[in-house]
Amino acid sequence: MLTYIKQKKKLVITVTVIVVAIMLVVKWRHKAGEVQGEAVLVEAATVKESTVPMEARALGTMSARSVEIMSEASGQVKKVNFQDGAQVKQGAVLLQLDDAVLAAKYASVKADYNYIEGNYNRMLPLGKKGYIAKDTLEKAEAELKKKKAEMAENAVMLEHTKLIAPFDGVTGKCKVSEGEYVTSGHSVVTLTDTKHLRVEYNLPEKYLPMLKIGQEVKVTSAAYPGKLFTGKVSFISPTINVENRSIALYADVPNDKNELASGMLVDVTQGLGTNEHALMIPARSLVPMLDGQQVFKIVNGKASATTVLVGKRTESEVQITQGLSAGDQVITDGQMKVHNTTPVKVKT
Repeated sequence: MLTYIKQKKKLVITVTVIVVAIMLVVKWRHKAGEVQGEAVLVEAATVKESTVPMEARALGTMSARSVEIMSEASGQVKKVNFQDGAQVKQGAVLLQLDDAVLAAKYASVKADYNYIEGNYNRMLPLGKKGYIAKDTLEKAEAELKKKKAEMAENAVMLEHTKLIAPFDGVTGKCKVSEGEYVTSGHSVVTLTDTKHLRVEYNLPEKYLPMLKIGQEVKVTSAAYPGKLFTGKVSFISPTINVENRSIALYADVPNDKNELASGMLVDVTQGLGTNEHALMIPARSLVPMLDGQQVFKIVNGKASATTVLVGKRTESEVQITQGLSAGDQVITDGQMKVHNTTPVKVKT
């Protein structure tokens, strides 16, 4: 009797397990039929070709034209005509050396020249008539030319007692004082053109075919958040730096308000023309992955996970440089509800 009860109990348990297993199989097949038979409703967009600007980015350093103003003559400083840090105009006399001796010498030579010139002019018509020997006239002409050259030399020496600003700029700290004796080559002051700066930077050699003089450059600085400065490329190095395979460039950047300064670190964006066949898709189509980005392309009514490379971005679109072709359809909404090969239906 006890054996009969145990066998019956064992039979009941076995039947129960079989029934549960059959129910699970039926339920799984039912769900599988639903997944395979019912398409997921999604929104999609077509990959299109658009014209987008091509740009290259780099870090740059601002620089300014700056020269050391040096004395071209020896003498005592008579007058300093500028203040430290002053804005001066091109042609302004920055410093005057004592020129009394040179001025007197120039006046003496000029007087001699005027006398010799007058004497020669009186002799010239007489020589043409034969009243004065030819060699006498030639000697007078040679003396006139000699005195003229001597007068020009003294004029240059006199002019060298003045230090002239070669361009508009801002002076540095004056290195001499009035009454001080300076010699030729003595540094007096540094003059810097702060209104016309240049940004120096380097770009990878792959951009060489696209670089042109006159291309626009945009400059931004952490010192002026949100402010944009513009310039034009004015130099492209004819050689490649073999150490880092880059090209040296600089662009002229107007600085009328003196906002930028020489030595400042800036971000540079250089225009390289336009790409008229850029493939663009809505930015929301992208699905972030651990190793990059992917989209779900619709192929024969099913979702197909496709890895893509992203280029330029706009507010609502991204450029795809690899992975898609013009005319492809990509899912823009509903990516989280699908996986590879999931049947999909595009909302109309």
